Amino acid sequence: MKNLIKILFLSFTIALFSSCSKDDTPPSCEMLVNDLKMNQIQVLGSHNSYKKKPAPAIVQLMLQYAHLFPAGFSPDAWDYEHLPLTEQFNDYGIRSIELDVYNDPDGGLFYHRRANALLGLPTDSGIDELAAPGLKVQHFPDLDYETNYYSFISSLTEVKSWSDANPNHLPLFVMVEPKEDNPADLLPDLVQTIPFDKQSLEGIEMEIKSVFGNDLNNVITPDRVRGSFTTLREAVLAGNWPTIEEARGKVVFIMLGSGTEKGDYLDGHASLEGRTMFMYADPQNPEAAFLKMDDPIANENEIESLVAQGFMIRTRADANTIEARTGDYSRWEAALRSGAQIISTDYYRADARAASDDGWTDYAVGFMNNQVAVMNPVNGDAEIDCDITE
Repeated sequence: MKNLIKILFLSFTIALFSSCSKDDTPPSCEMLVNDLKMNQIQVLGSHNSYKKKPAPAIVQLMLQYAHLFPAGFSPDAWDYEHLPLTEQFNDYGIRSIELDVYNDPDGGLFYHRRANALLGLPTDSGIDELAAPGLKVQHFPDLDYETNYYSFISSLTEVKSWSDANPNHLPLFVMVEPKEDNPADLLPDLVQTIPFDKQSLEGIEMEIKSVFGNDLNNVITPDRVRGSFTTLREAVLAGNWPTIEEARGKVVFIMLGSGTEKGDYLDGHASLEGRTMFMYADPQNPEAAFLKMDDPIANENEIESLVAQGFMIRTRADANTIEARTGDYSRWEAALRSGAQIISTDYYRADARAASDDGWTDYAVGFMNNQVAVMNPVNGDAEIDCDITE
C-alpha cells in the first residue's frame, strides 16, 4: 500500500513539474505573431502590379499629342515596370497587388493596338488571349498596354498557384480596379472601351470564383469579417478581423471603383453581404472596412486615427516615378509612421537605369531584415520583439 502511495505521489509530482515547465516556456515568435489580428501589421504592395513599360515609339507618340492629355500629364508617369507576380511574392515579399481590368465580353476589343497605325506600325497583336472573351488586364488601351498578363484569369491563376504552393503565407491583398479609360476620347481612331454595369461586375465575381472556387475557402470575404454584426463597419470598429493564424494562406479581394460601380456592386448586397470583394469606401459607410488614402504626407494624422479605430488603409510610398528620379523617401517614411497596413510602391527594387543615368536614383523601399511584414506602429503590440516572416 505504501509503495502504491509513493508511486502515485511521484507520478503527481512529475506531472506537476512537467506542467509548470510547460507554462514557464515563453511563446515562440510564430505564436505571438499568429495571435495578432490581420490589421495589426503592415505589408508592402505593388502598384499596377502587372505593368511593363510602354514601347518607346508610343512614348514619343504621347509626347507628340501631349496637348490631348489632361493638364500636367507626362508620359514619364508611366515609365516603370513590374516583375511577374511570383517573383514579386518570392523575391521581394510583396503581399498586395493591383490588377486593372477592362470589360471585353465578346473578345477581341484590345486585339489591335490602334495607336501603332499612327506610327506606320502593324496593329495586329497576334495574341490569341486577347481575342478570347473575358476581362483583360492593362493600364491604358492602345498606349500603355504592355503587360505581364493579358487576362484577369491568367493573373488570378498565377496568384492561386503561388498561394497553394505557399500555404503559410501572410494574407495576400488583391486590388481589382474595373477600368473604362477611353482612348477614343483622346483620338477618335483609338479603341472605345465598354463601361462596367451590373452584369459585367458580376463577371468579375464569376472569374474570381472560376479560379478560387465557388466555396471561396481560401478567400477572406466581407461576410467572414462582418460575422454576426449588422454592418461591416460595426464589425471593423469592434476589431472582428481574423487573426494572422486564421488569415495565413488566404487571399483578400478589394475593389477600387467609381461611384457608379460601387453603387452597382452594393445593390442588393447591403454591407457587401454575399460578395467576394471588399471595396474602398468612405469611413462612415456601412460597408467600410478598407479605405484608400494615397498621400501619406498630407493625410498622415487622419490615417493614424482611422487605423486606431480599426480600419485597414492603403496608401502609396511613391507615385508617377517622382521618387525614383529624386531619391525622396518622405512618402515612404510617412506611410510607415501612419500605420497604413498596405503600402504600395512601384519600386521594391531600384530602377536599373540608376547605375548609368543621372536622371534616376537607387530609390527602393522595403522592410528591414527582409521581413515580409512589420508590426503596425499604431495598433500593433509593441511588446512583441519579433521579425515577421513566413
